[in-house]
Amino acid sequence: MTRRNLSSGEELLTRAILLLSGGIDSATALYLTKQQTDDIYSINIIYARSYDAEAEASRKIAAAAHVKGHLSITLPFFKDLEQLYQPAPSSEITPAYVPARNIVFYGVAAAYAETLKANLIVFGSNADDAEELPDAGPAFIQLINELIHIGTRAGQNGFTIKVVNPLISYSKSEVLKLALELRVPLELTWSCYENGKMPCGRCRGCFGRREAFKKIAVPDPLLAV
Repeated sequence: MTRRNLSSGEELLTRAILLLSGGIDSATALYLTKQQTDDIYSINIIYARSYDAEAEASRKIAAAAHVKGHLSITLPFFKDLEQLYQPAPSSEITPAYVPARNIVFYGVAAAYAETLKANLIVFGSNADDAEELPDAGPAFIQLINELIHIGTRAGQNGFTIKVVNPLISYSKSEVLKLALELRVPLELTWSCYENGKMPCGRCRGCFGRREAFKKIAVPDPLLAV
């Protein structure tokens, strides 16, 4: 199996914080990170579109990957924003956008990374997300890294905490191929935006997942369990 370098710099990966939503992308990012270190701590952030099914998926994936620690954080204020945020339709930004979500998420992860002296924050999202969400592209990640450097005591003391997205150039089907290569337990993942016993089959998460499995002609193991 080809080993992939998560960091383009010269610094060594010693400890990683992994933002683990419970979906295919974040689970793949986790198993990719495991190629370089077993010193991984995962975070699942429960917010407006994260429910029990997604949180349970993240716990199961974290256990399967044998991470050092798994933390669930609840941000209930996003649910309040969901009732208030009514933007005009956009041809460039997906309706799945949540106001300033990744600014908040990376801030939480940076606090955890500084506390645990982790030098890498790993976020798994694909190329479609980078095109459709303003807080998922490379320019955003670059600026977040600058903010973490100048806005933390760790950064001021010369300890680099770097945010990386190793899947940013991968399509959803390419992420799925990589997941199969890495032996990600796909039957444990959850992509649906709803909180049912089974995926709804109608939301953006379900649609993207279904099309990815269809494109590579592989059955979805979640639907077989």
